[in-house]
Amino acid sequence: DFSQLGFIGKMFQSDELTRLGQFLLLFYDQMPCDLLLGQWQLAMTQGKKIEYWKSHPSLFQHVGIFRSLGGFQPLQERKFGKLLFDNPPGTIFSDMSVVPTYEGKFIYFSGGEPEGRNDVCDFKASPQKAKVKRCWFWAKKIEAGQHVTLVFETATPVKAAFIEFGSEKHPQDLLENGMVQVAGSKNSPGSANGRAARLEHCGEFQDLIEVKKEKMVYWEEGASSPKTLP
Repeated sequence: DFSQLGFIGKMFQSDELTRLGQFLLLFYDQMPCDLLLGQWQLAMTQGKKIEYWKSHPSLFQHVGIFRSLGGFQPLQERKFGKLLFDNPPGTIFSDMSVVPTYEGKFIYFSGGEPEGRNDVCDFKASPQKAKVKRCWFWAKKIEAGQHVTLVFETATPVKAAFIEFGSEKHPQDLLENGMVQVAGSKNSPGSANGRAARLEHCGEFQDLIEVKKEKMVYWEEGASSPKTLP
């Protein structure tokens, strides 16, 4: 495996390709090909993968997060150069009431999600048995007009935005009616450089994505509607 994820960056012996192709043709309607590949390797008695990517940079990367089966695939090759989402420095502001310790700091990580992340919050409110813990922003009694706003430290051209809602442990905790909006800087581009990010730096907000109980929403320049930011 030259890549960690999916069915890209895989190498096979040429004399096995015909049998692999026949296997995929037989079962392609039962499960995705990347999962079938694991079953085929077991059938060929290859119990352990040869994982080149563990000791070298990945040679391939999936472009974007649209899945061929529909929906989104937010996982990325962490050893392939620059990540799709570089998360420029910014600050989260919100006027929502939250479950104690489930704060806005879990919404957005400048520079991307840190390696070895293991969160600390009040797990009595939502018990977790997993060894690696995850916390999130958990709002309660949300009212119309309330907001969660990310303000970048400098005027930043946005190429893509990916937002997740809800938790596996609380599947009903979704935003029933909302809107993802974007705004430019009130000042000329770059004039806010060197100052702390503040809400008053934002210009007029424009609608981008309507949210109605989705678990994920995504916008990408040139690939989504609208193709460019308002």
